Amino acid sequence: MELRNNKNNTGNTNNSHNNADMCACIESNYPAEELSDVEIAGLTQMREEEKLARDVYITLFNTWNQKVFDNISKAEQRHMDAVLCLLNKYDLTDPIGDNEIGVFTDDDLQSLYNTLVDQGNQSLITALTTGATIEDLDIFDLMELSDDIDNLDILAVFNELTKGSRNHMRGFISQLTLQNESYSPQYISQELFDSIINSDRERGGSICGDSGNGNKGNKGNKGNNGNKGKKGKKGKKGNKGNKGNGSGTCDGSGSGNGGGNDSGNGSGNGNGNDNNNGNGNGNKGGNGNGNG
Repeated sequence: MELRNNKNNTGNTNNSHNNADMCACIESNYPAEELSDVEIAGLTQMREEEKLARDVYITLFNTWNQKVFDNISKAEQRHMDAVLCLLNKYDLTDPIGDNEIGVFTDDDLQSLYNTLVDQGNQSLITALTTGATIEDLDIFDLMELSDDIDNLDILAVFNELTKGSRNHMRGFISQLTLQNESYSPQYISQELFDSIINSDRERGGSICGDSGNGNKGNKGNKGNNGNKGKKGKKGKKGNKGNKGNGSGTCDGSGSGNGGGNDSGNGSGNGNGNDNNNGNGNGNKGGNGNGNG
């Protein structure tokens, strides 16, 4: 993608149309909102921090000729372009200006760049570790900044940058694994690091791609009505219970419960043994106790 400052175009000279599309998308899909000081500082920081990543990877690709550095440096250029779209949208000064590869306005980033390149030039392992360290820092800073940002366009761009950094982290860790080496996170938590490297590469755009473009999504289709269930068959009527006997044998014992009406009619159950005791309860005129 082509930047307005031609000296920053290293490795990207044929994608100006894509950059224009992205800027147009941000303009048309996200309203311009008042910027806070934190948001202004965040845009300035990430414009140069993405340049740091790109510049280190270009330098390390020239040293080690490993495709991973070339591929990711191009992705970092796209990240730089996305932030530049926002700087232009809000008429903010681009901190990169005419700075060439390895030159930074922020003194801390300049010092960090020098340190990272020195480390990465020592061996292929340290170069890959340097790449993982840069993505580690990027993810951490983007998440920290996003906590204090509410402008939708900035959040959309920062979400895209964070997703890209997670993918880059996966790429560098994969290369380290092939070298029987590992990486321990220095900025993000171990838990977040583990969740990143143990999950699949993320696809789709977070700005205007298929992951969201600021427009309201289409309403889903209404589901089909289910078939009405058949009415169940009526159950059969239960059998009437047998009437119990209310008397015991001569040499047995029985017990019975009876309920009577005004004339003392009742029903009872009886079981006999040697000492028969029977109890009966009735309504009016129907109460009695008997021993057999």
